[in-house]
Amino acid sequence: MPRICLLALIGLPGAGKTTLSKWLMQQQPDLLTGWHVLHLCYDDYFDIQPTNKIEYKEQRQFIYNLLEQLIVALQAGKAELPGRVRGSAATTNSCNHLIICDDNHYYRSMRYKLYQLSRNQNCLYAQLYLASSLDDSLLANAKRGANGALPPAVVQQMGMRLEPPSESLAWEQLTLTLNSTIDFNAVAEIIHNFLQTLLNSPLIVTPAQQEKQPQLQSLTHQLDLKLRARIQNQMKSNKVEETQQQPELRLRSRALNEQRKQILTQFRFDMRSGQMEFSNDKLEYYVNMLK
Repeated sequence: MPRICLLALIGLPGAGKTTLSKWLMQQQPDLLTGWHVLHLCYDDYFDIQPTNKIEYKEQRQFIYNLLEQLIVALQAGKAELPGRVRGSAATTNSCNHLIICDDNHYYRSMRYKLYQLSRNQNCLYAQLYLASSLDDSLLANAKRGANGALPPAVVQQMGMRLEPPSESLAWEQLTLTLNSTIDFNAVAEIIHNFLQTLLNSPLIVTPAQQEKQPQLQSLTHQLDLKLRARIQNQMKSNKVEETQQQPELRLRSRALNEQRKQILTQFRFDMRSGQMEFSNDKLEYYVNMLK
């Protein structure tokens, strides 16, 4: 059976993730160290226009399903690729496949889902983080033009929410960090060594963690109460002339409650995946995420 590795790219819009993917696709077999490179660009499948009827989460799930189908096909030795999945032109004697997952992956939960898929399909999981400043990302994003650029506010929001790889997490150990402004040819040897490491790395297997469901439910409830109290305090501070600000207050309340739901979802995920210990003291970290 061939060795398959999911390589998650991490970085803000304009950091150079797709540029790096194309650069890898054009490299000769000696740099790829026996990997056949496949490129799956999430933007080819996303439709985030306001008129789109398919929810963003459903689109991401579609991509995860596509990745699973691709892995099964490669393991079975099938050469035909799904539409929009590109394969490198370089030929190698190896049947090992490196699947580049080209997305921002700014939330750790997005990456962890790929890790779970890798583990379930007996694949390797690795990450390549293109670190960039928010200013550099905004400048690069603006150069894409009206058709390709994201709204600056979206890039700024991603910059605030980006969760860089953590060396303390076992499943994020196979990570290479590069500066987004660097010339990839200048660090070709570093990339070569990283790919060689992936070729020789054993699968990361972590024991299933025993979930403390009653405690999780209790902490989730406590966090929910704290978030609701914070929303109430913020609404009071924003309430100056109630009769004139009712529409604005309703919109603000709706936005805060949507944040509350997202924070609770993130909290449950972090608890179950072992990214944070069960502790009442940790709740304040999540409470302060509400802004």
